[in-house]
Amino acid sequence: MLPALLRTEVEDTSGDGACDGSIGGSNLACPEGTSGLVVGPETSPSVMECGGCGERVRERTVLCVGGRTWHSRCLRCCACARPLHDQHSCFLRGMRLYCRHDYALAFGAKCAKCGRSVGAGDWVRRARERVYHLACFACDACSRQLSTGEQFALVDARLLCKAHYLDVVEGNNTSSDEGGDSESGHKGGNKAKRVRTTFTEEQLSVLQANFQLDSNPDGQDLERIAHVTGLSKRVTQVWFQNSRARQKKHLHTGKMKGQHGSEQSMDELSQDSMLLSMPNEV
Repeated sequence: MLPALLRTEVEDTSGDGACDGSIGGSNLACPEGTSGLVVGPETSPSVMECGGCGERVRERTVLCVGGRTWHSRCLRCCACARPLHDQHSCFLRGMRLYCRHDYALAFGAKCAKCGRSVGAGDWVRRARERVYHLACFACDACSRQLSTGEQFALVDARLLCKAHYLDVVEGNNTSSDEGGDSESGHKGGNKAKRVRTTFTEEQLSVLQANFQLDSNPDGQDLERIAHVTGLSKRVTQVWFQNSRARQKKHLHTGKMKGQHGSEQSMDELSQDSMLLSMPNEV
């Protein structure tokens, strides 16, 4: 069963980072509550130990991260060795300190399209549990970047715009139609359910008007009509095919009636066949 269409939203990740710890400076004692880590009883300044090297901290001014005191020289990123004493915040994980950049590389979210990390403060889009850079949030079929509020779908991990999603739906419809007729006479058969395309009144009005002008438009006209209606070219083409088939069937029925004295003009037949060829669903 194909997934339902979703709607595009944009999101700011600047607030992400549950392990973010503030770096605070103080004289002799470390203020409580600098992070969510639980520490032991407060000790006197003379026996405070550095969270990095384990040696006593004897300086008058100390740095506090994660409820522990640190030498200024020991407060460094474990990945790149960048000093952190001049930073507003850092990340503490398993008693290992990280700068914001290296923490994002090691533990941050990854873009589902390019695989690169999503930095704090980056604008992102989400599709269910998947996260995308703004520039990476594009249809896998046509590579068009999707806009905020636009409908899209995830089909087998592929990101599709509405038009190409409808192509997939219509392809399933065609397969179901081909196999459904042969099974219709068998009771209890496992007949596949058809996913129907529903047209709005505005779309039907445009389709009907163009059908009256040309019942068999060429590829360029189909693209134009598809663009006006917001449908895919494939869905538009199938609608015209079905409409021509119904018109042909109705014309044949009209000829049979004409042999029994119930003749109709071609205009009347065309008008009636148009009414038959435009159901709310195809």
